[in-house]
Amino acid sequence: MIKEFAVEPKAIVSSYRDFSYVIEKFGVWEGRVISEFPSTWKRLVYAAAQSAHSGGVELKRIEERLRTLPKGILMAMSRPGANGEWLEQALNEHKRRPFDYILSLAEVNMPGFVPIDDFDGNHQCLAHTREQIIKRDPAVMANACDFLLKTASHVKLVDPHFDLMHSRFREPFLQFIQRLRPGTLIEIFRDSEVSPAALLERADRHLPKSLPKDIRVRLIMRPDDDPMHNRFLMTNHGGVRFGVGLDAAGEGAAQEDEVSLMLANVWQARWTQYLNGCVVGEWVGV
Repeated sequence: MIKEFAVEPKAIVSSYRDFSYVIEKFGVWEGRVISEFPSTWKRLVYAAAQSAHSGGVELKRIEERLRTLPKGILMAMSRPGANGEWLEQALNEHKRRPFDYILSLAEVNMPGFVPIDDFDGNHQCLAHTREQIIKRDPAVMANACDFLLKTASHVKLVDPHFDLMHSRFREPFLQFIQRLRPGTLIEIFRDSEVSPAALLERADRHLPKSLPKDIRVRLIMRPDDDPMHNRFLMTNHGGVRFGVGLDAAGEGAAQEDEVSLMLANVWQARWTQYLNGCVVGEWVGV
């Protein structure tokens, strides 16, 4: 659902208007992010803007917009640093681990390459991917959240009926955690319809033998005075809403679900909402 773009710094600073036009197309909530490639990407953008608009108002406006980029637009993707000419380095990195798209001043005849002059609402790279209909299959559900899971350090699963006793919850969960980086915390929030002792026994039965090394899981029961309804997979970068639930389809159940990326303000509100509760138990993969 979320595409990673490599963006050439020189390609987006011809004017503040052009810079804004490009930047506004990105954000986890839009289904597109700018790869922080290289790690000095912001510095390169500023240098390119300074060269084009030294001392001018355009430079100051670009600098301020660059300085205040909202979280979720520019993403560090654990790519190695690069020295030298940006396009050459981006193409080399693309061969090693492909970007979804490369946005550049140049025209290169290769899949995924987008000349800046072609970057408009009619280009396929800007096709909306914020909402999808998917099969309620564990691997398909995890694939829809793959970008968020692989870039996360903190994950919150929200489903009032989440229960590891049932394979329909357990199997998607196992797919989710296989995509996490070591050291990631995953918190599961559910309602209080089942006793803490029963939930703890069920989790103890399944979690210890399933967790990848250094993945930490915390199971949390929400208070009765805060009714739960919607189902979310949220990370520290953004989130996805599941229309039916975080469980795979059972016999006689709906076989498909609608999943949608959460807008930034909605994600922030729900991320803040799910901060605490009664901790049933905590486990760490060894």
